[in-house]
Amino acid sequence: MLYLLILIIGGIASYFGPWWIIAPVALALCWWKAKTPKEAYLVSAAATVSLWIGYATFLNATADVSLVDKIAEMFTGGVGFLSKIPKIGFVFTIMTIIATAIGGFAGMSGVQMRKYFK
Repeated sequence: MLYLLILIIGGIASYFGPWWIIAPVALALCWWKAKTPKEAYLVSAAATVSLWIGYATFLNATADVSLVDKIAEMFTGGVGFLSKIPKIGFVFTIMTIIATAIGGFAGMSGVQMRKYFK
């Protein structure tokens, strides 16, 4: 239930707001619904990764230019051994690491703040 709430509300908020709006959404919903910090971290991280990967896949499929190639070029900067890695896998891996950290820590913070204010 918490996963779906973060996914739906976070998706709507991300459509109208900045890329980081998922963090306050995860924090607020985990404050309200999550029982343990571990549950909050895992569910928030999974919902954030699902949302970002889904949106990135949509953008990659519908864009006229290859956004993945441009983003991968920014990260690799012409480094020889990094250019041999498939670009879509490289970009999605970086995105997954960032989304896991943002969503997971925001959700865990919600549970910890609820405990603090009790």
